[in-house]
Amino acid sequence: MRKQTFSGHLRGTTSILAISAATLLASSGARPANAQIPIATGGIYAGGSTLASGAFRQIFDCYVGATVGSGTAYPDGFSFDSTFPGPGKLPTTCTVWDPDAFRSAPARGLVAGVGSGNGMRGFITNTPQQWYSRRLMPNASANFPINTPLPAIQPPMIDLANPGAPATTFGSYPYPRIDIGLSEAPIGTTLAALTTSSISFNPTQSWTTTGGALTQIIMNSTSTASVAYSTTVYGNPIQIPAFEANVAIAVNTSTMTVNSAVAGTGTLPATQANQGAAIQLSTAQMCTIFTGLVTNWNSTTPNYLPFLDKTGTQQLAAFDYTNLNSSGTAQAYSVSSLPIRVVYNGDESGETYILTNYLKAVCPLLDTPSGLYGYKSIFNTTTLPSTSFTNLIARIDAVRGPGPWSTNTTVTTNTWIPAIGSGGAAATISDGVGGAGRIGYVGANLTRPYTTQVSGAGLSNVGAPYSAALQNEQLRAAGTYVPNNGGSTSLTFIAPTPDAANAAWGDTRLKSPSTTWTWNDYNIYANVYGTVIQSGVNVTGLPVLPLTNKLNAYPLSGTTFLNLYSCYNVQSDPDRVTNLVNFLTWYFAGADSTDPNYDPDVVPVVQNAGFHPVPVSYAQNIKKQYWGSWGPSYTDIAAAGTPQVVGCLNVANGASGGAK
Repeated sequence: MRKQTFSGHLRGTTSILAISAATLLASSGARPANAQIPIATGGIYAGGSTLASGAFRQIFDCYVGATVGSGTAYPDGFSFDSTFPGPGKLPTTCTVWDPDAFRSAPARGLVAGVGSGNGMRGFITNTPQQWYSRRLMPNASANFPINTPLPAIQPPMIDLANPGAPATTFGSYPYPRIDIGLSEAPIGTTLAALTTSSISFNPTQSWTTTGGALTQIIMNSTSTASVAYSTTVYGNPIQIPAFEANVAIAVNTSTMTVNSAVAGTGTLPATQANQGAAIQLSTAQMCTIFTGLVTNWNSTTPNYLPFLDKTGTQQLAAFDYTNLNSSGTAQAYSVSSLPIRVVYNGDESGETYILTNYLKAVCPLLDTPSGLYGYKSIFNTTTLPSTSFTNLIARIDAVRGPGPWSTNTTVTTNTWIPAIGSGGAAATISDGVGGAGRIGYVGANLTRPYTTQVSGAGLSNVGAPYSAALQNEQLRAAGTYVPNNGGSTSLTFIAPTPDAANAAWGDTRLKSPSTTWTWNDYNIYANVYGTVIQSGVNVTGLPVLPLTNKLNAYPLSGTTFLNLYSCYNVQSDPDRVTNLVNFLTWYFAGADSTDPNYDPDVVPVVQNAGFHPVPVSYAQNIKKQYWGSWGPSYTDIAAAGTPQVVGCLNVANGASGGAK
């Protein structure tokens, strides 16, 4: 995650400090240098996606003009500057607006990075106690060291230095309420689909601060129950994209010979020209690796894997066909046996959803009509795409086993490595020479050049992995099947840059936003082709994003969704809706320079994290639809107890109603 160096913040969180504006970046419209930022008394509580949690810590810091990146001593390689010099560096400050012109006081934001699946579970149940994850060892300062369900990134997601008044405001976990859920996976296509398995703790598990020390209350037992989203209490759900995100294919090429590797550190926004890549992988190689068709980097068997040419005709090649040396000859990635070990996120992960959505769309197209290579059989299932990688493993194990395309005599996936959280996956892939041959998938923000160090899976401050550049459909249609050979100084395939995500989102086959949209219309992955033959390939009914043929479009692009309620209980915090809407107004205005609330600090903070703001059309429509001047609707963000607001009509209110 992001580097934090102040003892009041803890890894995996977003926590805002009210600091003297004398330390802030001076700019037009900024608060005078001798002014004091009002102390935040209200909070915005978010949780879910580990991909997004680090970025949102920076975004929330920027929102109040605080020192961006202040936190605990969990370094991840970031350094800071008073400008925006590029990846690996973040601004020391963001402009402070005069709160009299926009908001009465800043709201402190906290984010629990517990994984997309946990984020959705908490959102659907509207219960902060659901923002827990796997069975991990508790923090060393816990009452006693037993295995117990904990957040994906270990405790706590609290602010020790600024506990608030009462201390439960910012100084304890779980949070007092849920304002925002974060997930790369969509919440569901129908209201009936908004169900989850709710975990009950006995007694309730929590972390609190006592005299500055961290104390954990250990639960004794758990039980589960099925819970459905309640529109009568929380109003209609709101699901909007926070930014355009890329899932990077992280790879450890230690000891390997990779002729397509490209040196470079990249500059904001990490353009194709200087983006480093440890390897360049074709679509065929991606399908081969992530379905276990080839299991060793030294594979050179001719005519072993299928790929499509520019006419859509199947061709066959050896696994090393893209690794051309300076003589134009294919060369094995390893001179001796080196197993391909896939590192995957063992949590319910949004990155897993984006990856499996890509694989399910592209891989069956490479197969024969009879499914010789197993791709059709693996992905002919309703269990994919999924936030759970074990769903993919189950399909691979059922289909692969011993066979003409596999050298295994047992299951294909038995050497693959589960990790906890995005940081854990990135650190496991980058575990020095001992990790040679490992490959996996993480948010682009956890690869170089966006960070230089990562932590997780019991590993601290290991070097961040480099990512792969990928072939896309535009390159296939142009007949570009292999990258430039012989140590080229520029990339042929597409790196996971903010611009590459924006290129994918620029495909005109994606639907244009409308104020009549529901939460499901904002599901970017549900945009499918009509009757379309694309460069010889029938893509009818398939998702647009993985198969976009836009120039320089990265094929593993998606988003982190902000999951919101249209009705919030405000009895314990009368400024709750105001604080939330003020933040959302400021944040989405950052994607639209014509908006009167536009703050130029938003774009560079998002891009330094490796992401790209949503298109202007999305930003404008979201504001207009949910809190703008278009007029009240049933999905306006509103406060329970105010029946004159359309967003809360027919919603239970009072002491027992409204989102908590």
